[in-house]
Amino acid sequence: GGVLALMGDDHTCESSTTAHQSEFAFVDTMIPILNPAGVQEILDYGLYGYALGRFAGVWVALKCIKDTVESTASIDGSLNRMSFVTPDDFDMPEGGLNIRPDDHPIVQEARLHDHKRPAILAFLKANPINHVIWRGGRKPVLGIASLGKSYLDTLQALADLGIDEVKAANIGIRLFKIGCPWPLEPTGVRDFAKGLDEIIVVEEKRALVESQIKEQLYGVKDAPVVVGKRDEKERTLFTAKGALDSNDIAIAIGERILSFADDKDIAARVKALKAFQKTLAETENVA
Repeated sequence: GGVLALMGDDHTCESSTTAHQSEFAFVDTMIPILNPAGVQEILDYGLYGYALGRFAGVWVALKCIKDTVESTASIDGSLNRMSFVTPDDFDMPEGGLNIRPDDHPIVQEARLHDHKRPAILAFLKANPINHVIWRGGRKPVLGIASLGKSYLDTLQALADLGIDEVKAANIGIRLFKIGCPWPLEPTGVRDFAKGLDEIIVVEEKRALVESQIKEQLYGVKDAPVVVGKRDEKERTLFTAKGALDSNDIAIAIGERILSFADDKDIAARVKALKAFQKTLAETENVA
């Protein structure tokens, strides 16, 4: 088998009756979630989802927001573009992981928790869909974790701050791209967090990744501070309502950078972005 459940999410209620987020409904049913950034990844993550679902005996959710679905792009449709390996650190239970006739609900639940969830994590570890994009140079300080549309907005925000991979290495910025926000594979998270002073999680709507990172790093020696929806003083950093704006992301990231790095160019760009956002907020709609 292998089943994909497509989530048609509309964060800003532009073509829907509600502004909605479907991830937590799939978490409740313990269905792993893939969040593509762009048209190419809809195809790539779809193939990944089929492979994951066949190995672990589960449905896999694919987040399809209007910003990605209602767009056009040239993509690579090569049959050999995606390849997957079978995990070598998972012991398949007798009888496998799929449902079968006369399967009692309690037995199904036990198989889900005892075997299917570990199988999902084993596949994610063997076929990393979450990975570090920028290493952050010799002395990484700030980690940025993002996913889906928010990842693309984060790239735009970094560009608006004048930050490319070379400058990120000089400043000490590590960038982590997440393809599977739930369940979040812990080995990749710990590798990403190693040596960092702080992590900023950029994700739209309610926090899903941020809470998992905090949970996985809790009790770890010299673990970094993790912020996302709110900062250390419980002030709103990235709103859970509406959608995130790349300018607001740039301002938040820029201010975090300026707290440990004296960079006049970034300071000037943050100031200009704040002035632009202020003007935008004060501008009345034209009838």
